[in-house]
Formats: sequence, structure tokens, C-alpha cells
Amino acid sequence: MCGIVGRLSGKAEDIVPDRLSGALTCIKHRGPDETNAWYGNHVSLGSCRLSIIDLANGQQPIWSEDKAVCIVFNGEIYNFLDLRPQLEAKGHQFRTHCDTEVILHAYEEWGMDCLKRLNGMFAFAIWDSRTESLILARDRIGEKPLYYYHDAQQFVFASEIKALFAVSEIPRALSSRGLVNYLSFGHAVAPQTIYSDIKKLLPGHYIVVRDRQLEVKQYWDVGDEPQVDTGQTLTEAEYARCIRELLEDSVRRRLIADVPVGAFLSGGVDSSVIVGLMARYATGPVKTFSLGFTIGGAYNELPDARRVADHFGTDHHELLVQHSDLVRTLRTLVYHYDEPFGDAAGFPLYLLSQFTRQHVKVVLAGDGGDELFGGYRRYAADRLAAPYQHLPEAVTRHLIPSIADAMPRLRRIKRTVSALQIVDPARRYAAWLTYFTPEMQAELFLPELLGTLAGYDPAEVYSTRYVALPDGTANDHLNRLMYIDLKTWLPDTYMEKVDKVTMACSLEGRLPFLDHRLVELAFQIPGRLKIRGRTMKRVFKKAVRDLVPSEVLRKPKHGFSVPIDHWFRDELKAFAFEVLFDERTRRRNMLNMTMIERLWKEHLNGRHVWDTHLWLLLNLELWQRIYLDGEPI
Repeated sequence: MCGIVGRLSGKAEDIVPDRLSGALTCIKHRGPDETNAWYGNHVSLGSCRLSIIDLANGQQPIWSEDKAVCIVFNGEIYNFLDLRPQLEAKGHQFRTHCDTEVILHAYEEWGMDCLKRLNGMFAFAIWDSRTESLILARDRIGEKPLYYYHDAQQFVFASEIKALFAVSEIPRALSSRGLVNYLSFGHAVAPQTIYSDIKKLLPGHYIVVRDRQLEVKQYWDVGDEPQVDTGQTLTEAEYARCIRELLEDSVRRRLIADVPVGAFLSGGVDSSVIVGLMARYATGPVKTFSLGFTIGGAYNELPDARRVADHFGTDHHELLVQHSDLVRTLRTLVYHYDEPFGDAAGFPLYLLSQFTRQHVKVVLAGDGGDELFGGYRRYAADRLAAPYQHLPEAVTRHLIPSIADAMPRLRRIKRTVSALQIVDPARRYAAWLTYFTPEMQAELFLPELLGTLAGYDPAEVYSTRYVALPDGTANDHLNRLMYIDLKTWLPDTYMEKVDKVTMACSLEGRLPFLDHRLVELAFQIPGRLKIRGRTMKRVFKKAVRDLVPSEVLRKPKHGFSVPIDHWFRDELKAFAFEVLFDERTRRRNMLNMTMIERLWKEHLNGRHVWDTHLWLLLNLELWQRIYLDGEPI
């Protein structure tokens, strides 16, 4: 696991070692163990390494035997021990025992087809002096990030945006479309970022840069590597058996490391299953880590996690979060995300990662199970759309919305009522995930900003993805919704959060559910086997019912809840007010401060719950202060 950075320039004198060194310094948290760089005539590559495999000999960049090809790599290749003997049989000689060198030789042997042979999470850059080409690739699901900037003079890439700024003079212009994406969904929508001129490579894609020309290609999509015969429909029990076999293999592969490995444990079904499988393959008690807030209630997962830990006999560690460092931690997170980011679950995940890093260097987590097997309530609620829309308009447009408005604390009901009125399935699904609606944005944005957005529709990506689920999959409505999540919500929110937060603490996060083979299988399973009646994740629970306690399988879905509603009324109130309404914020002349003041007052007096909207606005302003104004964290 590492941070990588590099630059390709048209002029040799543009390669400045001090700039690359500074870029590596600012992402050293991703790899504090070693920092190395190589400088060619007009290209430079750098890496900061978090050593996980072959601790003594895995330094990067790594060169081919003939010194013609060079690689820097961020991630883990879980099948490198399978690929290595294949390559040795073809005459390749290895100097290390690390997975980075396997990628290098795989590229030499198979070219870009090597990507289809890799099982792992990765972002890497290869300089091929034989063709004067720079090649960059990102893993299929998007676990590892890769950003880039290019113009007529240069191409720059890095694991984090802050490193791009350090290695070259790159414009920091705010993208109005990026701003709309953020306020709509709480995150950037790749390949766009919050910056006008910086892009994020899409998952399952690679870039070839040659003669100042940039070519971006897709090398994988769901359906490319089916796990069961596409002409055969399996029974529920057969699908469950396939899930179990692949998940066990995925966990086993993700335990390979030369350093201690642990697991995040919430007590929910996904993390409990991961810990249960780890307990079967680990040589000793699994180290598990859980977090709770002192506010208690739904914000404290510790009792549930403790029961699971006791069941599997883990070496369990608990963190009870205080609120004394709330502001400092928030500013630190804004810095590490590089872009405004609205998922407040990053806050506890950061604290848990800090805590976990004191004990282990690698951690497994249960992210991805809901997107593959139907774990979100919105999937089930969406099935109500057809019967809802057949009700009289007086009921759907007036009576039910007015009842929902009278219950401001039940925000999910209000969002559900609003979404169910939308006929188009993709746009309805976008509504489930939208915070600032188009109507709210029309009021929030000042006229000059609105003028730059004419014709832009942030929900269009949902419509595009909904109809794009490839052949060879179970192409039903539920799987189309999950495909949208696989291409947007999962990489742009969850993977972004997990990568940036764990790496900020020099901790490697591994996600067994996102093994691409398991993803392929999940999209071959019909939606009716994933959700039936009130049972969510039906076929998955059948696959693991002998592994975890029955009460875990019956436990309602419960995300990583964060008490931001409480914070805005208490610990964060004075700080948030000062940031949102001081003169510096007003001088930006982008947003309607009168509307923001109304949201603030309505939230504090309990008339409405606007905590997520205020969180988005607060993070946006803090990001502007750090990255546009240059304010130190």
C-alpha cells in the first residue's frame, strides 16, 4: 500500500526533483515507511510505501530486468502468488517477493491484458521507455483513487489531489458542476472533481499517455467475467453456495500479509461474517475493533459488536468517542479528503482507524455487501413506487406530503414520499440520494453561479447507468439500481471515504466483498432472490446462516450513525455558526445566505431537520478556506 505521484513533461528542464519530493512529503501518511523517486529526462515517478509484503525488498519504483520498464504501485494484488509461477515459467526473473514486481512482469508478458488477470485493489503507473508511454490503471471497483491533470505542456498524476498541487503549478479553479454534484449527493461524481481541470480516473479504466496525447479506455465492466454459466439459472441454494465459496476465498486471500491484520467490527451482518471467516483461517485470535459515541443509543454499536466478538473469541478492542476534539478532527478530515465530502461517517471511521493503527497495519471491513446483495432500505422502498403512483393525486400530492411535513424528525419518511412521486425509475433513485434538491439549489445559488449551470443535470449519470447494465447479468430493476450504486455511490462515497480515512492513519483497508469475482456473481443473481417481502439480503443470509449468530441475521440494517444533529445543537453550534455566517463566507458571493440562515434557524428550533444540509455547507466552506484560501489546518 502506497501513495504514488508522477509527471510527464515535454521539456527535461521541467522535471524538478524538489517539487516531486514535496509532493511525496504531503502524502507521506499513505506510506511512512519508505520514500523513493526516479527522475528521467522528461518523466518522474515517486512512491511513499506502507510496507505490507516483502518488508525488506519491496522498494519502489521497481524496474524490469532490462531497465526499460518502471512501475509505481498503490494497492494489493491478492492473486500475485498464483501469477508469479506462471511468469517464472515464461522466463521472467524476480528480485523481490512483492506483488508490485508481479504487475511489472505481467505487463511485460501480456501488455494491457494483464489487467484482466489481476485480482486486487490498485492504482499504478508504468513508464515504458520502449514506446515512450506512460500507462496508468485503476482497479475494477475503484477501491484505490487516481487523479490527474494534463495540458499542452504536461501530464501529472497522484493518489491524492494535494500531491498534484505540490508537483506542479496547477489551477485551483472551482468547478460549478462539481459544486452541484457535491451539494446534490455529498460527493464528487467521477471523472469530475470539485476542480475544473482535475479529473479522477474511473474504476475499471486505464490511460495511455504518448506524444502528449491522452487515451482513456475501459478494460472491465460487470458481465465480462461471469462466475456461473450465463445460460443456466441456478436455485437459491446454488447461488448461496457460490457466494460462500467466493467469499471464503476472498477473505483468505486478504489475510496474506507480513504484518498484523485485524478487522473492523460493528456487530452487523457484513462485518460479523468477515470476522467469522477470518477466525476460520487466522492462526490466532482475530484482533477486532469497534467504536461507540458517549451520546449512546443508536450511536453506540459497542454492545452488538461485543456479543459477536465473544462469539468468535476475538481479541477485541473498543473505542468510546468523546467530543473534545471535534473541530480539530473535522478540519483534519477536510484536509485529507482534498474535496468537500459530505459523508459524516468519515468522522468515526477516522477515529477508529487511528485507534486500530496502534495495534495492526492492515484491517478488513464489510463495505460493499449492501450494494451487492440488497441491504439498503431504499431498494425495498422503491418497490412501493408503482402502487403509490396509482393512488389518487389528492392523496399522493397533498395529503401524504402534508402529513410527512408535520413530522420533521422522521426525515426518511419525507424523502420517501418525495421520491415515490417520480415516475422515471433512474431519477426516482437519484432522489433517494439527493440532499439539496434542484428546487433548493435554484434558491441556494446566486444568479451568477446559476448562469454557469444552464443545461447541467447532475441526475443524468443515474439515467445513463440505469440503462447500461451489460449483458450476461440479471438485468432486472433491482440489479439496475445496484449497478448505479456500483458505478457512483460505492466508489465516489464509500471507497473514497475508506481510502482517504484509513490512509490518513497509515492503515491499509481491505474489503473482501469487493473481490471482482464476487461482484460478478452478485450481478448474475436475480433481484427476487436478494429481497423478498421484508427480508433484505435473502440469498446472502442463506449463504452465511451457519456462520454467525441468528440474532445478527435478524438485526435491522443500521449504518455508521453519527450524531451531527446533536452536534449542531451543542458541541458544534458556536463553531458552525462562526464559519457559516462570518464575513469571509459571505464575500464568496456564491450562495444565498438568507436561505442558509433559514435552514440554520429551522434546525435549531426543531421545525425541520437540516443537519446533513448544514454539514455539507460547513464542509464546503472549510474546504475553501484550506484549499482555495491557503489556511493552515
